[in-house]
This record gives sequence, structure tokens and C-alpha cells, in this order.
Amino acid sequence: MEQFPLYQQIANALRAKIESGELQSGDQLPTEAEISKTYNVSRITSKRALTELEHENLIYRIQGKGSFVSTSQPPHQASDRSGKDVLLILPFAHNPGLGDYEKGINEYLAATDYTLNIQSNTIVGQRKLLQSALQSSHSGLIFYPVNSVSDLGILYQYHLSGYPLVTMDKCIQGIPFLSVVADNFDGGYQAARHLIENNHTRIAFLSSQKIEDSSSLRERYFGYLKALFEAGLTELGMLDLTEQGLAHDNPASQEYFVRLIESVIEQGITGIVAENDLMAIKIIQAAKERGLSVPDHFSIVGFDDIQLAGLIEPKLTTISQDFERMGYLAAESLIGLIEQQPRVQAKENVVVPVRLIKRQTVKKL
Repeated sequence: MEQFPLYQQIANALRAKIESGELQSGDQLPTEAEISKTYNVSRITSKRALTELEHENLIYRIQGKGSFVSTSQPPHQASDRSGKDVLLILPFAHNPGLGDYEKGINEYLAATDYTLNIQSNTIVGQRKLLQSALQSSHSGLIFYPVNSVSDLGILYQYHLSGYPLVTMDKCIQGIPFLSVVADNFDGGYQAARHLIENNHTRIAFLSSQKIEDSSSLRERYFGYLKALFEAGLTELGMLDLTEQGLAHDNPASQEYFVRLIESVIEQGITGIVAENDLMAIKIIQAAKERGLSVPDHFSIVGFDDIQLAGLIEPKLTTISQDFERMGYLAAESLIGLIEQQPRVQAKENVVVPVRLIKRQTVKKL
């Protein structure tokens, strides 16, 4: 999945304001110059964003006066969802190697009358996008949540109203939406088992999130625990980085990773199961800064098999998810819900197999 163009991100942000009612019928939108300043983009980009909304008949433009919200589509009026388009909400504006969900979704939709619309919550928050979508004319929603516990109130409204919704990657705590997820438990198990088979006995699980907040992370952690239990090994505890503010764009995070490496060496940890590839790559980079080598000083296994995992040195051993397949099955499940197919209505969550990709970051002791 490629990065969303800047004009599309801006159009998504303005569209959400219209659909949520923050911008009412007849309200004037910011000028091209104001949009350029707000989003730090060129006038050409801001103009294209407004043109996108004009083509959707969400706004109209008056020469010399500006752009205004159309009166033909009242923002608060709930739709009967009789249209033929589905919405995909993602927690990232571009995909840093996290797989081509969109390709799989469009592959399935190509054989139907439905089309795909994509929005990300990087400019407009997840809650606002969910509120807007509930009032929109979309036939249904494929939802990639930031975690399993956020925005439960608005999501429960989706459940109560019978809105066709399928989640990807995570399940929503306490709400029985149909979900399409990777076999995270088996992935955590395979990762830990691979380290065990290479004679590692002091193996830690590394996470930047609380396992209570993410169903996918929790399953990976439980799989890791099962592998250690079967091998008669002591669980070292999860290396929880949640309170450290370790966002991937946080420049202070790298210093913490360096301190983490020092702790790993002091505790005699020889193997790490990381929550995902991005985290594993951060650890490898921090080790290099300390003059340490992976896998000579410790081994590590990631999760996702992003493109960068096979390009860094050393190449990252990881658990591969079939993102395209997950997208395809999410689309299939959603259309089944929309068209009220009995076999889908009664179907349990869809679990997509994962596989271990052996590369260079695990050393046999």
C-alpha cells in the first residue's frame, strides 16, 4: 500500500468535518492559502484537495468568494446505506511495510458492484472518523483499530444499529464484531520456539504497548508463554516499554533503546521476541550504536515481515503475515454482512495462518 497523497489526506480531514457536522451546509471552508499554511503544503496541493471534495459534490466554489459546504447532503442525516461503496479506516496515512491490505480488498471487490474508499486517522482522529462514517452513505466499514479498547462507546453504537462492520488485525473488547486476524498466538509460539530450538533459554518478550490493550499483541504474548512452558523455561516477564513514549517518530526513544540493550546484556538475555518488525529493527540499530552485534550478542525475532526486514543488515528473522489475504477475506466477510448472507452471519472470526521466515538474526548457541 503506497503513501496517501497529501491532497487526499487533506480532503479526508475536511470531508470528516463535513460529515460530522463540524462544518454545516453553507459554511465557508478555509481558503487555499489557509489550507497551505495549516498543512504546510503548496497551493497546488490545497487546490487539488478542494477539487476532490467538489467532484464529490460535498462543496461548491464561487469565484472570488471561496468554497462552501453543499446543501444537497445534510451532514447529520443518517444514510440508509443503500450505496455501493465500503470504507476502510486505517491508523496510518501510509504503510511502513505493514502489508497490502488495500490490494486484497480491491481484488475481492473487483468481482462485485462495490468500490473502496480509504481514510486514515493521522490527521482526523479515529473517533471523529467513526462518528462520520456512522452518518455516511457507505454500505459498510472495514476497520483497523489502533487498539482493542479505544472508542468503545461509538463502536457499540455501530453494534446496536446493526451497521455492517468487520475489524482487521485486532478484535474489539466486549463487542462481537466479525474480525479478520492473523494467527497471532501461533506466531508468538513459532518465534519463541525457534529461539528455543537454537538453544536459547533466557528469552524475553518486548512490547511498547500494554497487552491488555491489544488483542493481537496479547495472543502473541500467550503463544510465547506456551513455548516457554513446554520447554520448561522460566518466563522472564514482558519488557514493557509502554511508559517510555517510544513512538517511532520520537527522537528521545533511541536513547531509551540503548539503555534497554544494556539491561538485556546485564540480565543475560540471549533471545528476544519483539512485538513487531519496527520494534526489532530499533533494537538492532541501538545495539550497533553500542558496538554490539545481532545475533552475536543476542538474537531477535520480529513480527510482520515488512519489506525492510529483508533489507537491513543483518536481515531480520520474523513471522510473516499474509496482509493481502487478510484484506481479501475482510472484504468477503463485509459484503456477506451487507448482503446478509447466512453463512457469514454465523461465521466465527477469520484467522489467517502465519509462517516463520528464517534469516540472520537468530544464532544457535
